[in-house]
Amino acid sequence: MITYALKKSIVAIVFGMVVLLSLPSINDASGFTVDRISGENRYKTAVEVSKKGWTSSGTVLIAAGNQFPDALTGTPLAYSLNAPILLTQNSTLPSETKKEISRLKAKDAIILGGTNAVSNNVYNQLVEMGLKVDRISGSDRYQTSVKIAERLSGQTNTAVVVYGKNFPDSLAIAAHAAQNGYPILLTKSDSLPSETKKILSKYRNTIVVGGSGVISESQLKHMPNAKRYSGKDRYDTVAKLVNELGIKFGNEVYMATGQSYADALTGSVLAAKNKSSLVLVQKDKIPAPVQSMLDKVSASKVTIIGGTNAVSANVQNKLEGFDTVALVNTATQYIGAPYKYGGTSPSGFDCSGFIQFVFGKHGISTPRTTADLHAGGKAVSKLEVGDLVFYRTDPKKNSASHAGIYIGNNKFIHAKSAGSNIGVTIDEMSNSYFAPLYLGAKRYH
Repeated sequence: MITYALKKSIVAIVFGMVVLLSLPSINDASGFTVDRISGENRYKTAVEVSKKGWTSSGTVLIAAGNQFPDALTGTPLAYSLNAPILLTQNSTLPSETKKEISRLKAKDAIILGGTNAVSNNVYNQLVEMGLKVDRISGSDRYQTSVKIAERLSGQTNTAVVVYGKNFPDSLAIAAHAAQNGYPILLTKSDSLPSETKKILSKYRNTIVVGGSGVISESQLKHMPNAKRYSGKDRYDTVAKLVNELGIKFGNEVYMATGQSYADALTGSVLAAKNKSSLVLVQKDKIPAPVQSMLDKVSASKVTIIGGTNAVSANVQNKLEGFDTVALVNTATQYIGAPYKYGGTSPSGFDCSGFIQFVFGKHGISTPRTTADLHAGGKAVSKLEVGDLVFYRTDPKKNSASHAGIYIGNNKFIHAKSAGSNIGVTIDEMSNSYFAPLYLGAKRYH
């Protein structure tokens, strides 16, 4: 005979393996206050970043929103001009970008890159808006980075060199380079372009970002006093740069996805303007090296650049100290626990008792009854892991009579009092029984 305790252990182990494979694995909580700057797309996010940092600006930098090479090295120039970077489509200047240029009362626009990145049609649209338009471009991305470097004002003895065919290493160093006036130059994997080599002769020190797999060791002998900074991946590289260069964040850390470039590009200028820096994370995960680094900073606030499709709500919850993965793992430990009306412990749960028990394990107090749970909390229309979902299962009542915890992938876990699997179990939101009875969701974190 299989006892409840044995059944619980078997089910928890099996389901726990599924949870670990299907849900994001996020590290320990940091307890930051979290803000988010985002728009419906990368162009609108760039506008929101601009609004956050600039009430006006005489100059704007214009970069392609769908091609990274020419824009990668623009952060130090934007910072030196106290100007935001706004994004454009190749052939058309987005309406939201136009409106932002007007709001800023800009008189000058600098296009980063050639016509393959930002067409002459965009150039002409800017002219028609009354702006004086300049374009910085070379025969390729390497020469463009040199020409941008030549525009930097001020004196510095140090230059930064990054791999020119990918974006993470440049974005990882951009805000720090900007604040120190370091130009960012691009190189190939196996050889240093002649124009890059020539401008490097003007500097005494070189910060090389990236491993030998992207920038060969043989190139370093052509760079003055070169020192390489690299990690196992782009996130480990970010952590090493912060730790080894002593990068400071002040009271605020800026964060963006490391899987795309647009949000980090525009956000890095804002970070530099506010004497901070920007770190990269995965959509659903704070990589361990970044988490370890965040645990050591004195900052109390994190500003995420980009929407939840770029940096998920799970990451935000984690930063705020609410670990949705841990919550789900706690809940799934009790799969198979029996249903008991009025029950609040593993010997027997009702639906609200189960919720109160699980949330209580994570320091969150919730009302005891389903009716009170439904009356409280924050109403949400877009479900996130950890939200409570409510159902009208009692035809005699016009209010919620059942509740569960949303665990992602259209599933919820709950203490069930009817059907073939009575007790703590998991069901689909689209279940033919529950779907028609769904009333909505509330958030208690």
